[in-house]
Amino acid sequence: MTELTWLMRFLILGSGLMGSVAAKYLIEKDIEVSVGSNDKKSLKYCADFVGDPRLETVLIDVSNHDETTKFLKENNFDVVINALPHVVSVPAIKAEIDAGVNIVDMAFERDQMHLRDRAKEMGVTMITGCGVDPGIGNMLAGYGVVNVKNVESVKIYCGGLPRVPKPPLNYRILFHINSVWNVYTRKARIIRNGSLQEVEALSGLEPIYVEGVGQLEAFFTDGLASLTFTFMEDERFRGIKDMFEKTLRYPGHVDKVKALIECELLSKEPINFKGMEITPREFLNTILGPKLRLGDEEDLMVLKVIVEGEGGEEKQVFELVDYYDKKKKVTAMGRTTAYTASIVASLIASGKIRDKGMVTTEDLGTRKEVFREIIRMLREENIRIKAVKCEVLEDFTP
Repeated sequence: MTELTWLMRFLILGSGLMGSVAAKYLIEKDIEVSVGSNDKKSLKYCADFVGDPRLETVLIDVSNHDETTKFLKENNFDVVINALPHVVSVPAIKAEIDAGVNIVDMAFERDQMHLRDRAKEMGVTMITGCGVDPGIGNMLAGYGVVNVKNVESVKIYCGGLPRVPKPPLNYRILFHINSVWNVYTRKARIIRNGSLQEVEALSGLEPIYVEGVGQLEAFFTDGLASLTFTFMEDERFRGIKDMFEKTLRYPGHVDKVKALIECELLSKEPINFKGMEITPREFLNTILGPKLRLGDEEDLMVLKVIVEGEGGEEKQVFELVDYYDKKKKVTAMGRTTAYTASIVASLIASGKIRDKGMVTTEDLGTRKEVFREIIRMLREENIRIKAVKCEVLEDFTP
């Protein structure tokens, strides 16, 4: 990474699949790493996965603001990487800001944007939605926007998929099943005809072909993250007429999910079942959860970003297809998400990203030297972005 990595000290909050991959990546770079969680079993899983005695594990409840702030103030961490469930992302960030520690969060929540001024006031660098999508997708959007004249549209397609599709949904999960259902039921914010609009998730269905993967289907989801704010606040993005993010799945997936929705099986409203109060979603999670876990299967990650100029005269197309690492036993989702967050955290710790307050991932894509370094470090892990129909940084060359 750099000759100074041994001086860096990171804390990873969250010891699940993504946090564990980040810990393994960083400790292999000789960075001092601690991992915190309120779940002893999860911490043990992380320690076993990393398999390095240098890893420190800490039992901590990030929902306890005072406890978290106190712990952070007592330790001299360069950066905290959040690999947490979305529901505790904002409380964790509030504590981290109050402790004055720099933050990289793999998740994006709208309420994070309300903490921008506080982060700047406390001299904290805060980068959220820093994974693959949001994350790399936003960076590529930012890169395209400053390198294409008169940008009219930005289209982001992304999907984490099992290498081999299997029933019942031709899909496997790598995080909490409720997060998947939330993506399918929460309205998606997109830019249409130059204005911010909301559309139904799962709508806008279209086929898309990806070389090496095959035919997929794409549909609207709420994945633009900070780009919807950047569109309104950054003059470089204001002229865009159409911008959206769509999730990729194997053909037929949307129809199956719509059937579950129409049967109200994703409802969180309680019902009475034989004298017990349960929710249909809770019941469905119990039945489907074990069937949808990736387990020992291999996954793949697909990301495609298209940035088009006025009239389609200028166009930049980026594609990333990544696969499960058999040697390290790291998923494609983990590689593209956790590695990305870890790389950005290292750039903060090394002083290559110095801004205080929130820095969006799309803004990172507009910074040639910073983005060049991110691409270079991803390439070191054989995560390669293929560029089509455009002149780009030499680092993109496959």
